[in-house]
Amino acid sequence: MNRDSRLPALTGLRWAAALVVFGQHTLELFYDPDLVAPRPVRAALWALLVNGGAMGVSFFFVLSGFVLTWSSPPAFGVRGFWWRRFSKIYPATLVTTLAALLVVGGAGPLQLAAHLTLTQTWFPHASIFGALNPVSWSLSCEAFFYLCFPLLLAFLRRLRPGGLWTVAALLVTGVLATGVLLTTAQRPFALWFGYMFPPVRMAEFALGIVVALLIRAGAWRGPGLRWSFVLVALGAAAALKAPYPLNQHALTLVPVTLAVAAAARADLTGVPTIWTRPLLRYLGEVSFAFYLVHYLTYLAYERLGLLPHHAHPLVAALVTVSVFSISLLGAMAVYHCVELPALRLLRRRAVAPPTSGDVTVEVPLPAPVR
Repeated sequence: MNRDSRLPALTGLRWAAALVVFGQHTLELFYDPDLVAPRPVRAALWALLVNGGAMGVSFFFVLSGFVLTWSSPPAFGVRGFWWRRFSKIYPATLVTTLAALLVVGGAGPLQLAAHLTLTQTWFPHASIFGALNPVSWSLSCEAFFYLCFPLLLAFLRRLRPGGLWTVAALLVTGVLATGVLLTTAQRPFALWFGYMFPPVRMAEFALGIVVALLIRAGAWRGPGLRWSFVLVALGAAAALKAPYPLNQHALTLVPVTLAVAAAARADLTGVPTIWTRPLLRYLGEVSFAFYLVHYLTYLAYERLGLLPHHAHPLVAALVTVSVFSISLLGAMAVYHCVELPALRLLRRRAVAPPTSGDVTVEVPLPAPVR
C-alpha cells in the first residue's frame, strides 16, 4: 500500500474529534453545574460530552502513531524527523502560550519554563500542568512520543503480524489494567499519572504504530467505519457507568483504534465518506490551532465577565456560538499567519526533506479532564 496516500478521511475526522473536545470544555466551563435547563437536556448534554475530551485524546494519540508510521519511509533521518515535528507543532504552541500570559495574567518562572519546553506533564502538580493554556498538556505527551518514535518504529517493524497482534493485545490490556488499578487512587494522582503522564499515554501512540504496520502488511482485520462508530458509541455509553479514571479512555480505546483503521482503509480503497469533503478536510487542517485557541477564548470570556452562569438555555446557546465563532476565526488566523508561514520558513533549513505525510494529517490535542 502506498505510504504517500493523503488519508483525507482521517483529516476530516480530526475536526469531528476537535468538536467533541470543544463540547466537553463547554460543558465543564459553562453549562455544568449551573445550566438552568430541564433535566432531560442536562442529561443529554452530560451523556454526549462528559467524557468527550478523554475519548478524543485517545483518538488523537492513536492517530498520531498511525500517521507518523504510515508516512515514514523505510529509512529516515532521526534529526530530520524531529525537526519536522518541531516545525509543525511548536510555532503555534509558542504563540498561544504567549497569548495565554495575557489572558490569565501571567505565570511563575517554573510554570512558564515547563510550558515553553513542553515538559509540564512531567510535574505531578496541577499548578504546573494546568497553568497558562491548560490544553497544551497533551503536547508534552506528544513531544515525548516524537522523541521515542524512531526507536519504537525500528523495534516494531521487525515483528511479523503475529507479533504485532500480540503487542496490540498487551497495549490494550495495559491501558485497561492501569485504569482499573487507579480507581482506588486519589483523584489528583489518578488524573496526573493515568491521564497525563507521557510514558503511560505512550501505549495509545504505540498502538497506532502497530495498526499502521498491520494494515501495511495486509494483516489487519476490523470493521468498517460505520460499525466502528457504533462501537465508539457503545464504549462511551459504558464509560458513563464506570469509575474514574477507567471511564476516561480505557473503555473506548479499542473502538477509536478501529475507527482510525477503518477511515484509513476507506481512503486507501477509494471508498467515499463524508469526512473527505473539502470543507471538513480544511477544518481538519485548522483543528490543531482550534484546539489551542478555544480554551483561551473561554478563559478570556470569563475574565471579561462575558460568561454568564445560571444562564437561560437560549443565552447559553448564544454564548456558546459566540465562543465557537471567535475560536474558529482565531484558529484560522493562527493556521494561516503562524503555522503555515513558520512551516515554510523552518523547513527551508530542515536537515532532510519532509515526507508527503507530514502536511496532511497532524494531531490536535485534546482536553484535560477535571
